[in-house]
Amino acid sequence: MELRMLTTDAERDRFAHHLREVRAMRGAGFSETARSLTGEVHLKFGNLYGLFDEHRSPNTMLGGFAMHDLGMFGQSFPRPDLSHLSPDKVFECGELWAAVAGAAPILRQAGLILAGQLNAEALLLYPIYKPWNLSTAYNKGFERMGDPVAWPYIHTLSGDKIWVQPMVSQGEALQQLIRETVAHQADVKELTNGMRFTTPYSISARSISERSQRNGRIASSISISDRVAA
Repeated sequence: MELRMLTTDAERDRFAHHLREVRAMRGAGFSETARSLTGEVHLKFGNLYGLFDEHRSPNTMLGGFAMHDLGMFGQSFPRPDLSHLSPDKVFECGELWAAVAGAAPILRQAGLILAGQLNAEALLLYPIYKPWNLSTAYNKGFERMGDPVAWPYIHTLSGDKIWVQPMVSQGEALQQLIRETVAHQADVKELTNGMRFTTPYSISARSISERSQRNGRIASSISISDRVAA
């Protein structure tokens, strides 16, 4: 697999298009509120990464995520307080989306490898907690920082609130996650704007939207964490 930093306007626009498409998909739909600019800030100023299979379809983006350090711009919520760490070593990750079943765990694997390359001291996440609990994907190595909080910038397609769970991995817990990820069948080759790596996970040959169209619904075998951005 290959993780590429997206540097051109065309690549970043394609990322944003896929993100909106996956978020609005039937059965797990949500979008930003009309007044929110938070997502635009992340997409415009954060670092965007796309996942590609360089062997099967090298130009097809299978998923992606955004990442920024707190020296670039601030965290999405006041909590947790990470002011004891250097801002440029604290990375907030979000806008994770996957266009094919199985891509989400590969993206999480790539994110941890990348954190090691960047010498991260902490990873900050705000996975959705309600109405879909996606926080369980990060139980290992991440600490829940208090109760879930309402996310004022997004809502379900029916207008209901969405809650997120602040989570952090830092110190020895983060370093152990990185060591385990790199050691677990991950042969990593650094590239100019990304990396190529092996993965123990497999992906589907068809996109989630293709499966949905064929079956008339999203297949029950696909985990919601593969359909909804964290």
